[in-house]
Amino acid sequence: MANTGNVTADLTTMREQAEEMVKAYNEAYQSEDYKSAKEVEEKLEELVNKYTSIVRTACFQTCKESADPMLTAVSMLFFTTIAVKEEKIGEDKIPVRSIIDRNKQIDLVALDKYCGGIGKEKNWKHYIQKFNYELTAGRCKELGLNPKEVNDSFLMSDIARAYDMGKNPASKTNLLKSLTTIIKAMLGEEYKPLSHDVAFLSMVYSRKGRKALTVAMANHNQLTKYLAEVCHRIVTGKQYNADYKRKKEDVVGSQFVEMERPTDAEDKKEGVVTAA
Repeated sequence: MANTGNVTADLTTMREQAEEMVKAYNEAYQSEDYKSAKEVEEKLEELVNKYTSIVRTACFQTCKESADPMLTAVSMLFFTTIAVKEEKIGEDKIPVRSIIDRNKQIDLVALDKYCGGIGKEKNWKHYIQKFNYELTAGRCKELGLNPKEVNDSFLMSDIARAYDMGKNPASKTNLLKSLTTIIKAMLGEEYKPLSHDVAFLSMVYSRKGRKALTVAMANHNQLTKYLAEVCHRIVTGKQYNADYKRKKEDVVGSQFVEMERPTDAEDKKEGVVTAA
């Protein structure tokens, strides 16, 4: 790992380069020099990805050097990188790009690999996979699907498949018990979830699928991110919040930084389980 001062200097230089690139992009695009704009766009994307890789590694190293990498990671929850934002300006809706700060959630599975293991129990990732199955099976049962078909087709590790979540694990009471097991495996015995955490997971877990009559369930990576938020709430004492259409413009900010829904491409890449 490079010296912290050198890394900071490198990032400052890279951001300055990104600012110059978006300026060049805007000038080329507005001059209808689309070939040059495309060339700048490709170089800018490469630079932003490199910047993100550096700050992610620095974040991982900070977690690794702490007394408890898992606890440090869920306390932080995010690291900050740069991104390109596009806005439509004026009556002609001319696209203008700029460089902004953007929070990205720490990937606990990637951090686990980087550190050679994090969490109080090494199998926490497998617990999450089995928990994901239980959540999916419960949703599918509500949709009138055959539980055996879901069980036979659900993708999870052999360790996860062999793990026993107990009788009727999809009930709210037993979901809380299962969630408690996972949180303890991740953070330790002194950390316990509440019924609000079960409610949060139940609400964010599934969404409308791309096809008609289809519900898309969270994949393992997505569920791990949701559970990291639950851990964040537990260790920081924060409360959940709800976004909805309000009467006035002065919208109250959320407790958590807003996270985008996974795209269709991400769903395909991660293999989202669907029920149709």
